[in-house]
Amino acid sequence: MAALGFFFVVLPCLAIVSFTCFAACRVQRHKAFKVMAVVFLCVGMVCALTPVGTVVWVLTL
Repeated sequence: MAALGFFFVVLPCLAIVSFTCFAACRVQRHKAFKVMAVVFLCVGMVCALTPVGTVVWVLTL
């Protein structure tokens, strides 16, 4: 049950935080913030798509 909570509660919350940080870093002018924005976007996409991938994987078993 703890694994389900991690995949379907914690990861979407981390995705929301990462997308918010992505938006905040993207509007900054310094180049380091642009790099951080790309990192936050990648982390957010992984966190958002992992529960979807888990559901698709379980349905194909």
